[in-house]
This record gives sequence, C-alpha cells and structure tokens, in this order.
Amino acid sequence: MSGPVRHGQDTKVSLFALILGLTCGYDATAMAGALLLVTDHFGLTTTQQGSLYAATAAGWILGAVLGSRLVNSLGRRKTLLGLTVLYLVATGLTVTAANPLWLGVGRFGQGTAIGIAIVTTPIFIAESATTRARGRIAVLYQVATSVGIAMGYFGGYFLADSGQWRPMLAIPGVLALAAALWLLGLPETDRWRQLRRERETGSAATRPAGALRGILGPRHRRLTLFVVTLGFFVQATGINAMVFFSPRIFQHIGYTDDFGLLVLPGFVQLAGAAAALVCALTIDRFGRRPVLLTGTALMGMGHAFLVIGFAAGSPGVVGFLGLVTFIVGFNSGFGSLVWVFAAEGFPDHLRGAGASVMLLTNLTTNLFVAQFFLDVLNAIGGLSTFLVLFAITALAWIFVFVAAPETKGRSLDEVQSYWEAGRRWPVTDDTHAAAS
Repeated sequence: MSGPVRHGQDTKVSLFALILGLTCGYDATAMAGALLLVTDHFGLTTTQQGSLYAATAAGWILGAVLGSRLVNSLGRRKTLLGLTVLYLVATGLTVTAANPLWLGVGRFGQGTAIGIAIVTTPIFIAESATTRARGRIAVLYQVATSVGIAMGYFGGYFLADSGQWRPMLAIPGVLALAAALWLLGLPETDRWRQLRRERETGSAATRPAGALRGILGPRHRRLTLFVVTLGFFVQATGINAMVFFSPRIFQHIGYTDDFGLLVLPGFVQLAGAAAALVCALTIDRFGRRPVLLTGTALMGMGHAFLVIGFAAGSPGVVGFLGLVTFIVGFNSGFGSLVWVFAAEGFPDHLRGAGASVMLLTNLTTNLFVAQFFLDVLNAIGGLSTFLVLFAITALAWIFVFVAAPETKGRSLDEVQSYWEAGRRWPVTDDTHAAAS
C-alpha cells in the first residue's frame, strides 16, 4: 500500500480510536457523576454502591472472555461493530431502569461491551496502523479515554442540580453510535484475513484450544507471564479506584460541594489527558520503556502525597496534588502503553487470546477493587489505604524495570521473535541482536 494511502488509513484509524476512547472514558465516570443522585434516588448503601461498579467489572470480565473468541472468529471489525450494538441495547436498559437490579443489569451489559472493546481495539489498531504510527495511535486512544472520563464528571456537575441522572447515563450511547458509523468506513485488517485463510486450512493453532496451548507453551510462556503480571499491577495500583470513586475520595480529603466532588475530578482527568497527549507526541522519540518507568514513578509519588496529606491531618491541597500526580503518571505510563505490549508481542493467531488473558487478570483485580475499595477506605482510613497502594506501585516499578522490553521502531514480527527467542532481539540488516 502506498505512502499516502497508508497515511490516510492511519488518520481514519486515529479518528476511530478517538471516538471509541471517548465512549469508554465517559462510560467509566457517567456512573461516578450519577452515583450521588442514584444513591439518593434508590437509597443505596455503601456496599450496594460498590456492587453497581462490581456489575460493570464483572461485565468487563465476560467481555474479555467473549472478545478473545469473537476477535478471531468474526474478525476485528465485525466484533467492534457488534459490541457497539450491545452497548446501545445495554444503555437502553440502564437509562430506563426502575430499580437498582435493572440498573445493575444494564451496567453489566455495558461492561461486557467495554470488555470486548478493551480486547479488540488494541489489536485493531496494531494491525491497521503503520509501524511508525502504531504506538502514537494507541496512546491517542488513552488521551480520548481520559477526555471522556473528564466529560463524565463535568456532565454530572451540570446535571446535578436537576437531579436527573438518566441523561448522564445516556450520553455514552450516542458516542457508541458515532463510533459504529465511523467504523463502517474502515476495512477489516489484512492480518485477520490471513488468519481466516489459515483457519480454513485447519491450522490447529487457530482453534481456541490451540490458542490456549499456544500462549502457555514454551515459546510464549514468558510473554504470557509478563502481560498477566502487568495486567495485575494496572489495577492493583489503584487506577479504577481513583476513577470510579473519585467523588468519594474527594469527600475524604475535605471537599463537600458539587464543584469539589465533580468538577475537580474532571480537571484531574484533563491533566491526565494532557499527559497522555504529551506521551503520544514523544513516545516514538523516547521509547516505550522510559516513558512507562517515568509514569509508574509518578504514580508512586501521587500515592506518597496522599499518604503525607492524611498523615498531616489536612489532606485537601496535598491530596489534590497527589491525585493529579497519580493520574498524570498513569496516563503517561500504564494507561498509554500496557495494551501495546500484549498487542505487539503475540503472533496473529494468539493476539486475541493473549490480550484476553492479560485483561482477565486486570479485570479480576478490578472486580475486587470495585467491590471493596469504599469499604476498605471507610474501615482503615485514607492513610493506611494509600500506604498500601504506594507499596504496590513500588513493586510495579521494579517489575517494569526488570521485565519490560523496548519495542520502539520494531516491527510486530521482530517483537514476537524477541519473546519467542527468550527475550533476545533478532539480527536484522540494520541492527545487531541485543538483550533488553
């Protein structure tokens, strides 16, 4: 494919990543903004509030399982179209819910669609974009997600006085429809077409059981262990606690009005979006590994600020600074790059299974965070809670330093050869083999 045509394809993929990222981001905080109103409307307990998020997280897990199958059987493009339809139906259930049960069912359906998207989108980007643009577009998806998260908080603020939480939960459905319409103008990836031809010839590796054996086999075992551990740390360091329960955290650090509970979290997310945008513009210059290490260090600093604030007994300003620092670190590190490693490392026929096993670990951890974070925060207080998160983040930084390779400027085939050869880069015409 010629240069101008490939550039045009990169632009189209970038715009799709932008729209879908806005959808996923707004979905994450639409409920955070609405929760204050939903709690009053239905008289929810703290545990019931957590259960609404746990329903979403459980849907993410189901979506991860389904995504690994659908992305190979239906194709990347059809899977993405299908999840937008599912999301629209689930949104209809959510905005018309007459009781907490149906609200939870709708959120579970939305979570399932988002889980499929989390598996499929990085694969679609990795296979549709050029090598030069692949990392940048993946980070753009995170930028859009952060902006969508901020939009969810701001939407909650502007609708808070009206007491109308249903419109807050309807807006991401409009974004999902826009994503589906834009996707109609994009083709299926060449790599999936090749995968389909291999499946038609009966290749065992392309069947589900073969895929599971493949990611656990000796050639891919190191990569599987790497992405599973990375998926655990993404959630265990506290990102979705910060996103889902940001208004509650702001209450704990001393803010009480709607501006403090909804607008300030939105500004925090805009700072994160700016960090992800800077990452998008610099990642191809500095590389994945240094950006990820720097971002993880900033996450640890954010937790440290919160610990200091709670220890001093007046966490307001210091706590706000901690939240900003953490989100900036996450969006410029884990948030921007974690899915890139899974999408780049596995070969075509294992890419869906590899992304799903990472996502299953990620979302299982997230399920526990969603269900129990508020109870833990209320039981042991902010100081102990964020001290534990700081310790987990320090372990995450050590893991990244030891295990994460630099894949800047490498083709997908080279990255896959690195893992298959026991973390040794292949010799090419332009490079010499080197250890990570």
